[in-house]
Amino acid sequence: MKTKFATLSDVARVAGMSRAQVSRALRGDPGVKETTREHVASVAAGLDYRPNLAARNLVSAQTSTVGVVIGEPYNPFHIQLATSIDHALAEAGLDPVLSLRALDDASTLREAERFINLRAVGAILISTPRDPRAIQAMAQKLPCVYLGKSVDYKNVSTIDIDDEAATAEAIRYLVGLGHRRIAHLAGTDEISAKERTAAYTAAMEAAGLKPNIVFGSHDSVSGHRGVDALMKGTRAPTAIFASNDAIAIGAIGRLRGIGLRVPQDVSVIGIDDIPAASDAAFSLTTMRQDSDEQARLAVQALALMTANTKRHTTKLVLPMKMVVRDSVAPPK
Repeated sequence: MKTKFATLSDVARVAGMSRAQVSRALRGDPGVKETTREHVASVAAGLDYRPNLAARNLVSAQTSTVGVVIGEPYNPFHIQLATSIDHALAEAGLDPVLSLRALDDASTLREAERFINLRAVGAILISTPRDPRAIQAMAQKLPCVYLGKSVDYKNVSTIDIDDEAATAEAIRYLVGLGHRRIAHLAGTDEISAKERTAAYTAAMEAAGLKPNIVFGSHDSVSGHRGVDALMKGTRAPTAIFASNDAIAIGAIGRLRGIGLRVPQDVSVIGIDDIPAASDAAFSLTTMRQDSDEQARLAVQALALMTANTKRHTTKLVLPMKMVVRDSVAPPK
């Protein structure tokens, strides 16, 4: 059942004015008397009138809408990043249209068509789509800013994170504390996950240590299963480097479930710094991504792209910062 909204004609009828007069009053036209504007506003509020933004966009060919596509709605950091983007867009006077429908590259392109029909000024893509051809196809339809790993196309702005440097720093920190058996709970086919795994392997080999990798997904279940797999071996790790915080939190829960203490028996370090990481129940040491900074830069990049017909693009790689909490300690 659809809700019936009050229309501009309803406001005009109750106010005893024409539609054109009411429209000018609601738009804040300087030629409208203050008393008239207040009268129209009072009538509109009484009728719970809401302007038809879609119709207004069609008339003016202008819009404040920005599409925001979340590639992994089950990934806590992606939700955190989407929240930061929402705040950054609001500060810029823009309205987000969030999409959780982009489950694959084909559906992502359908969302691009939906944004175009809404006359969106552009789109911010949170690590989706993964296929470079799909990214390019979307960018040909409207200005795009991609947050995450992507192919370097000229007409796509990208805000990336230095996964290699962050991973190397995390492993050096564990090695510096005396850890030698450092395992890695890895993600799957995400480019960032692959880079973290490659950087982990390189850092371990540089320290003269043997890599120990268990593959999973960027979720807490993989942390649980990863611990089970690691503890079946003859030489259990004294530290775990997880590909993200969700895996790390799942690992901490499972370690405690089998009677091991964190960090006294096994240290755990993650990547992202999601809100749960600072919870006293986990107190997770992690490599922090600044979601607010990424969002601010993404909105800024989109503004630059839409300010001229040449679509000036931005290419940035941001560092992470280690946040030391209570989940890491020297080995026994």
